[in-house]
Amino acid sequence: MIDKLYQDSNLVQFYDYDNPWSESYDVLSNFVKIDDSVLDIGCGTGTLASELIHRCKEIYALDISVEMLTRAKEKTLNVNWIHASASSFSFDKKFDFIFLSGHSFQTLLTENDRLKLLKNIENHLKDDGTFVFDSRNPLVQEWTTWGEKESIRYFKHPNHGIIKAWNDWEAKDEIITYQTFYEVLHTDKRWVASSQISFPMKEEIYSLLDQAELSVKHLYVDWQLNPYTDKSNEMIFVGSKRIISLK
Repeated sequence: MIDKLYQDSNLVQFYDYDNPWSESYDVLSNFVKIDDSVLDIGCGTGTLASELIHRCKEIYALDISVEMLTRAKEKTLNVNWIHASASSFSFDKKFDFIFLSGHSFQTLLTENDRLKLLKNIENHLKDDGTFVFDSRNPLVQEWTTWGEKESIRYFKHPNHGIIKAWNDWEAKDEIITYQTFYEVLHTDKRWVASSQISFPMKEEIYSLLDQAELSVKHLYVDWQLNPYTDKSNEMIFVGSKRIISLK
């Protein structure tokens, strides 16, 4: 089931304003060269993909949300926009780079779905290709800063003016259920959605990567590409297919 936050047009209209261009997109863009083919999994409203198309030969971008893809297509038609699930997509094609950004990995709530995704990445990656994805570090418990008081923010929407946004959360095992609120300032107009994300441990992710026959070359703490520590908010995995030596 798709979270309402990503499928309801009343909520999706706020997505780009609440999630503008980020530092991660700059870094991912710099990975890509003009002759490369790229797969952007969980592309959302297509902010990254619509920029990458100017930097690479070809890009496929997929998302499970029809509403998000509708917004993406408004940005450019030069991307191959695909409606598909991250854990079940299939193309007769392999890519130089496969990206899964914006913590999309965490929207897969079960270990089985995460493994399916990673096997899909392995199946669609060229032998010399590179994958990159990020996941928040559960040891830091970032979700404890997602309460209403800590998360209040404001942005301007072209149709509604100033929007007040905030979150709230509750935890059960490794699954965090959080609410996202959007309120038109000085009115009674308010929208709310409940979403769930997982916080898998680093050790589990490494185990799943191994099962999917993928290898991690680098594990970074941030988008300045500093090396990981257990006190890091982020876990940014950069890797490739596992190389099997024949002796």
